[in-house]
Amino acid sequence: MSEYSTQRFDPHLLIVHQGALGDFVVTFSILRAFRAVFDRIDGICRSSFGRLASEIGVLDRHYPLESAHFASLYTDHMNSDVRQIISSYSHILLFSFSRTLEQSIRKTIRSQIYRIAPWPDELIPVHVTEFLSDQVLQCGILSSADSQVFRHALSASDQVRRPIISPGSTIILNPGAGSIKKRWGLERYLALAADLTSHGFRPVVLLGPAEGDIEEELRQRSESIPQVVRSDSFSDLLLLLRTAKGYIGNDSGVSHLAAYMGLSVLVVFGPTDPNRWRPFGNNVCVVKPTVVSKGHYNVTEATGNEPAPLGQISPRQVFKSFQDTFCLAI
Repeated sequence: MSEYSTQRFDPHLLIVHQGALGDFVVTFSILRAFRAVFDRIDGICRSSFGRLASEIGVLDRHYPLESAHFASLYTDHMNSDVRQIISSYSHILLFSFSRTLEQSIRKTIRSQIYRIAPWPDELIPVHVTEFLSDQVLQCGILSSADSQVFRHALSASDQVRRPIISPGSTIILNPGAGSIKKRWGLERYLALAADLTSHGFRPVVLLGPAEGDIEEELRQRSESIPQVVRSDSFSDLLLLLRTAKGYIGNDSGVSHLAAYMGLSVLVVFGPTDPNRWRPFGNNVCVVKPTVVSKGHYNVTEATGNEPAPLGQISPRQVFKSFQDTFCLAI
C-alpha cells in the first residue's frame, strides 16, 4: 500500500472540495457540526487548505487534490490506491457542481455518496452557510436523530464568545483580496490605521503571497506606516490571528477564517452581497455602500447595474462601525 494508506473508522466521513480558500472556509462551521455525528472527518482538497484545516482541527487528515493520484477521480480509470482509500469511508460528501466526479466515484465505490452545490445559485437569496446546511439536511447523509444533533451543533458554533477589545489591542488590517474589485484601497486602510493608532489600538497590516503589489506600494512610501506582517503560509497566518483581538478586511477567504477563529471581524463589502457572503458568526460587522442586491452582487441604486463603489465608504465610517460594534467605551 502507498504512503496514502488509511485506517478504517466507523462512522467516518470523507469530504471532497475543489474550491478556493473562501469557498472552503465557509464549510468549516458545517464540518465542525459534523463532529457531533462522525468519529472522523478527512478531506480531499488543495494540500495547503488541507494543512490549514488539519491544524485547526476541522479535518483529521487530508489528501492533496492536485496530486496525480487524486486527479484520477475525474477519469474513467481511478488510481487503485485512491480507490482503496476512499472505499474505506462509510460516507463521502462532495462539495462540487461536477456530476462527472460523482458518477466516477459511484461506479467504483460502494460507500454512501452525496453531492451538494458549494454555493447557491445567484437567484437564491440565502446566506451560503444556511444554503450548505439546508443541503446537508436534505441530501440524506444524516438520519433524523443525527439531523437534530447537527442543527444543535451548528447553532452552538454561531455563539463564539466575543473578545473584549480595548486600547492596546492588536487589530489586523488586511487590504488584500482575491479580486481587485473587492479591495477597499490601501490609502483608506492607512487612514484607518491612523485612526486606530490615535485611539490607542495597535494596527498591523497583513499581506499574503498574492499582495506583492501592495507590499511594493508600501515600500515606496516615505511617511510612517503601521507595522507590516507578511504571511507566506497558513501557519504564519494562524499565529498572527491568534495574537489579535480584531480584524478589518475585504470580502476574502482570510476574513472568513478570522471570523471562524473567533476574532471580532469587520468586513468592507462592495461588489458582492453580504447577505450571501458575510463571514458566519455573531462576531461579524459589515460596512457596505448604499446599494441594492442583484443576484450574487451589489449594484448602485443610481444605475442599477454598475458595481457598488467602495469609494463611498470612508475610513472614519469604518472606524466608527468597528468601535461602536466591538470596542469598550474609549
